[in-house]
Amino acid sequence: MDAIKKKMQMLKLDKENALDRAEQAESDKKAAEDRSKQLEDDLVALQKKLKGTEDELDKYSEALKDAQENYVTYMGHFRDI
Repeated sequence: MDAIKKKMQMLKLDKENALDRAEQAESDKKAAEDRSKQLEDDLVALQKKLKGTEDELDKYSEALKDAQENYVTYMGHFRDI
């Protein structure tokens, strides 16, 4: 009879330990999902910022090209004088 009680206690303890591990795994999963969502949000924000920076670069590159063309035109007129 004592052996059965001991076995029952061991099974109960094993069950409690398994439930604790399952609860911890669920908590770890939730934390990983939250972190993943945050990283995805950060990535979207960085991609948006990169797009804005690329657009700005295009705008200033075009302005530089125009300025260089104007300079060449100006220097051409200056040589003619």
